[in-house]
Amino acid sequence: MPKENKRRHKRYFVNGILGNVLYPSDLNIINISIDGAAIETKKRLELNREYSFKVKYKDSFIHLKGLVVWSLLSQTEKRDSGEIIPVYKAGIRFTNILNGKANMLRKFIEENRINIYEKRFGGIRVKIASSEDVKIDLPCKYEVKNISLSGMLVETESQFEFNVKYEMEFLVNENRVNIIGKVSNCIKIISEDVDKYEIGIEFIEMSDKDKEILKSFIDTLEEE
Repeated sequence: MPKENKRRHKRYFVNGILGNVLYPSDLNIINISIDGAAIETKKRLELNREYSFKVKYKDSFIHLKGLVVWSLLSQTEKRDSGEIIPVYKAGIRFTNILNGKANMLRKFIEENRINIYEKRFGGIRVKIASSEDVKIDLPCKYEVKNISLSGMLVETESQFEFNVKYEMEFLVNENRVNIIGKVSNCIKIISEDVDKYEIGIEFIEMSDKDKEILKSFIDTLEEE
């Protein structure tokens, strides 16, 4: 049976639909406490936006949410290729620290800290030996090429891991749709300019509200 016939829903070609996928990225922790942290990233963080963090602690992960309270360009770095890369600093206030997470984060900090303390308003922050076990979900832009109620094909400059689930969002008719999507395929597009990838996404989770937004949008495509 042809692959097209196996799909649960008809796909429609679209133009101008842009979105972001939350992609685990490296960061450098300047200092940290159970209340917040100062960090360095390769992308500027938006002021007053909440980001997701994942801290690997022993055999489990601590999932944190953090609000950006300040953000600025810190410095630039020159790669061996000669490319200049900006480095940004940001202040983060953790917003979902409950008792269980606070205890795990405290243990992580105690086991990884070095004996350098920085006094901050409201408490003391410490430096840790390595930021390798801490990741931040940063938005990576993509363009939707075709879409249905069960999935979509997107084009992006980043390569995504096959069969991995990602938090994603896109705008239709000025409405934001949030989903959990799983990568069903990833094909590199041969180009002389910049590497691009076509990524097939299967919708795994979506709220009833977002389903209704997407369905209303697809209904307009069927009428065309």
